[in-house]
Amino acid sequence: MPRSFAALFAVLYLPIEAPAISADETLPIFDAHVHYSEGAWLSYDPRAVIELMDRAGVTRALVSSTPDDGALMLYKQDPRRFVPILRPYRSAADIHGWHQDPVVLAYVENRLQTGIYRGIGEFHLLDESQVGTPQIARLVELAVDGDLVLHVHCDAGPVHALFALNPKLKILWAHAGVFASPAEIGALLDRYATLWTELSLRAPDIDPGADLEPEWRALFLRHPTRFMIGTDTWTTSRWAEYVPLVQQHRAWLAQLPEAVARNIAHRNAERVFGGRK
Repeated sequence: MPRSFAALFAVLYLPIEAPAISADETLPIFDAHVHYSEGAWLSYDPRAVIELMDRAGVTRALVSSTPDDGALMLYKQDPRRFVPILRPYRSAADIHGWHQDPVVLAYVENRLQTGIYRGIGEFHLLDESQVGTPQIARLVELAVDGDLVLHVHCDAGPVHALFALNPKLKILWAHAGVFASPAEIGALLDRYATLWTELSLRAPDIDPGADLEPEWRALFLRHPTRFMIGTDTWTTSRWAEYVPLVQQHRAWLAQLPEAVARNIAHRNAERVFGGRK
């Protein structure tokens, strides 16, 4: 998790610029971190979202929202493009206490009965102590029984705690931990075979200038099947920057061997969340 709210906002509001190097604009992208929450609905209707994704070369997306209605709107508009996962937050008020609220758990259980969701999240866990509630234990049970992926925004501590509840769990680690180093990320991937991570917010770390950071490159080559691309449209302003956000990822993907780049760009997410139907 972020070391402070100031640090988080410093990451979220980094200036978005076009890539400094050439990138493969034809490489399909599966965006594994999209929110279509209520604040964006008036500015970007589902057709406008699809137009942005077409411009960015994003062929599929993992989508959640607060409230869940936004994800359902995109899914109904194009069920072949959008893969819905269920966010536990009925409103922004749920973000702090959701992990110990039986009403939120009942809401999640009820929504999952539709059978359309491929995961639960993105949700936030501040530390491993928040994993030790009956509600989280039941959430893990639901995920394992339903073959659902938990999309978790946290640092390494909650990842360990969640897998301790059930080693069969599947986790998509949001933002690769936000501030986690390649060494820290690699250690977790080495330990847990059903852990994947998406790289929203991390493009400036991976490629801060004209070249891919050597530590990141080595990590991608060591774990080519465990990373996914993400943009995290958590606020409406991120939709205005959507195409440049994807271009940032294309810049460093273009510096990897083609097979590795294609894995990270779309194939890994397709393996975990399924191809087009």
